[in-house]
Amino acid sequence: MKEILKLLLAFAPWFAFWFIAGHSIFRLQFAIVVAAILVVVMAAARLHRGAILWAGYLFFAFALISVVWLKNMWAIRHMGILATGTLFVCAQLSILLGRPFTEDYARENLPRELWNSPSFIRGCFITTTAWSCVFLVNSLLNVAKLIHHETPEWYFTVSEYGVIVIGIVFTNIYSRMARRKREAMQAGAALSGT
Repeated sequence: MKEILKLLLAFAPWFAFWFIAGHSIFRLQFAIVVAAILVVVMAAARLHRGAILWAGYLFFAFALISVVWLKNMWAIRHMGILATGTLFVCAQLSILLGRPFTEDYARENLPRELWNSPSFIRGCFITTTAWSCVFLVNSLLNVAKLIHHETPEWYFTVSEYGVIVIGIVFTNIYSRMARRKREAMQAGAALSGT
């Protein structure tokens, strides 16, 4: 559960952005400033790192310039798609580069000698792929929100948070299963070694 909390903490600037941003340009601008400050503070405190850190730097720098400074209406209208799309691209790039973003957080909970094990690396790819799917679905929900004006906004908001909860539950269950499997293998190795 500790690894899940650390992973969620990594998304704190994004959660702050989504929770604060509302139906006014002022709230959106305020959310961007708060999230940008959180990205910098969390990076300095080493709570935020890797691909998610760079996605935060890129997105919130873009948002500060385009929304807070220039008040660009296209960027304002497409903020939801741009935010979730940035996270999706970031997750995909981390997979393509062979360094899934969840690896940075999962390493904190394992001894160094397990960091290069095939099961650990595979697990990081699996959980990063799951989060990539979460970000893709949420990007598509944001596209649908722009297209289907007659659908109440709360429907999309609840759906987006629901998809994030599914990602959290999946990561939690998968991490527990991997830990149990690793502990069973270690116990079996200890018994056969004695």
